[in-house]
This record gives sequence, C-alpha cells and structure tokens, in this order.
Amino acid sequence: MAPRGQGDLAAATHRGEATDAACGDWMALALCVREGVVAEARYRVRGCPGAIAAGSALVTLLPGRRAQPAAVADAELEALLGEVPAMKRHALRLAQAALAAALRA
Repeated sequence: MAPRGQGDLAAATHRGEATDAACGDWMALALCVREGVVAEARYRVRGCPGAIAAGSALVTLLPGRRAQPAAVADAELEALLGEVPAMKRHALRLAQAALAAALRA
C-alpha cells in the first residue's frame, strides 16, 4: 500500500536488473556499498503489485547488511509482506535476481 525505496540512487556503487521472462516484470536495483556494507538501496520496477511490494521489502532489508553475501531469503521477504500467494512468488525471485545482478556488477 505504501512502497518504500522507489527511485534511482545517484551515488550507487552497484547496479543490477532482472526480468521475469514469464510475465515481463522488470526490476532495477541500485546499491550504495561502503566498506563492504550496504548503506542505501533503491529500486525501480515495471510490473505487478507483487513486484512493487517485493522491491520495497528488499530495499528495506538491505541497509546494514554485508554486501557479500547479501542474499535475502523468501522467508525474510515474506516476514515483511505476509504470506505471498503462489501465483505472486515470481516477484520474490525477481527481487532476488536483481540483487544478485547488482552484486555481480
């Protein structure tokens, strides 16, 4: 209902994006990493409300985490979102793929 962390991050040190081939949802993630820790995160998304919610949850969880590894589990996202219906679980994968892409860059 109230997405957080949308937009670009001019001072980003890491950027990545992912697309869900099945539904066409797209997410871009920008991270500012300082001394190996995620200081700030922002996302942009074109997709369903589930993708918007997953992006919002992801950028809420990332600040303060070590950048390597900074994997976020489904259970962590769902702790913020509540139970995610099976037909919207692709949104969790999209957020995780965008994070992985950002950290590979």
